[in-house]
Amino acid sequence: MDYRSLVNPTYLTAKSTLLMLAGAGNEDAKKMIAVLGTQDDVVRNAQKNGSRQIISENELKALMAGASLAVEARYAALSRFMKSEGYTNLLDIACGYTPRSVYCSASGIDYVGLDVPIVAEELQEMVKKLGLEKDHPFYVSGDATNAASLLAAADLLKGRLVISCEGLSQYLSADEFEQFIGGIRKVLAQHGGVWLTSDMGVDYEAFASAAMSSPDAKEVYNKARINAMKSSNIYGDGVALWSNEKKQKFIEAHGFKVEQIPFYHGDEELNLLNGIPDAWRDAFIRLLEESRLWKMTLTENVSADKIEGAKQVDNLKIDYEKRNGQLLCRVIGRIDTISAPALLEVFEKNYDGISEIKVDANDMEYISSAGLRVLLMAVKKTGNVSVVNASEAVKEIFETTGFDQMIKVE
Repeated sequence: MDYRSLVNPTYLTAKSTLLMLAGAGNEDAKKMIAVLGTQDDVVRNAQKNGSRQIISENELKALMAGASLAVEARYAALSRFMKSEGYTNLLDIACGYTPRSVYCSASGIDYVGLDVPIVAEELQEMVKKLGLEKDHPFYVSGDATNAASLLAAADLLKGRLVISCEGLSQYLSADEFEQFIGGIRKVLAQHGGVWLTSDMGVDYEAFASAAMSSPDAKEVYNKARINAMKSSNIYGDGVALWSNEKKQKFIEAHGFKVEQIPFYHGDEELNLLNGIPDAWRDAFIRLLEESRLWKMTLTENVSADKIEGAKQVDNLKIDYEKRNGQLLCRVIGRIDTISAPALLEVFEKNYDGISEIKVDANDMEYISSAGLRVLLMAVKKTGNVSVVNASEAVKEIFETTGFDQMIKVE
């Protein structure tokens, strides 16, 4: 069993971005699909989750036109920025399945994409099959909230760099966002450069629904979107629920200057603007012109770190024993995307005869959404999971995410 896929259930849905770019005529995306078999993966994932068409064919076409155009424009915006600003190094965090590595290889840009292990390993094999070789990996495994893994990836690049992250912040809790920002700050302090994202300045949901004509269809779509967010562990304090003003203040408080720059300049060749109804095109152009990229650079007070962050990529150790129907686990170190599969494996291999799991968190440094997801899976299996000897910092994570309502923490 590949426990990594259970800990990171959204990795298959990320492949839809690749299909959207291919639909927009991106030849690099088409090359990747041919190697990865992406279309089949997305279909299998839809069938597994019982997906069915819940809006009309015409409304679905309108939805896909808007969503795909936003993805095409986002891809073009980063390419334009890199070229106009003269950057030749790109660190793509939570890179997903975009063809950026193929584009960078042909454009003289040194590229490193960081994602969860199951994604990074598949993509590294893909670039080998495409015959792309250089003196360091194109893709590396890591966790966006793990400063040590961000630094290890950045150190493969030489000189100032652009840090890109797209579609990530909506999946982070407040604590994870702080950990992520702290890691970016450490990278830019060492390498120089800029952090660039459209996560805060582009309303992707507005693009998806802009051409839909039926209020009922829009309502169905929005309900499906909200349910998908809940299933992906969007917590009560999740960044997806913050206003842009709150996000900007939070980022600035952690040592960054935020500048909002144009997302679309009017001269980009966006294939998905062609051959569509005029009303759709007008609505999409308006959204493109309203959208912004957020460009973030370090301020002078960057040296005053607010958080410690991870010092090692993976330092998790788990001691456990079964006693009188209990599984007793002592967790030492940090539980995040990289290490959470190890905890899940311990649980999965020891459920027989167990009615309770008790986790000793005395030496637990941090737990991210991946670790919380593992504990929630254990709750569903046993109905009785508790965390004891937790530090105030770890307790706060459970409280702010609402997991203290499902898991006893003391």
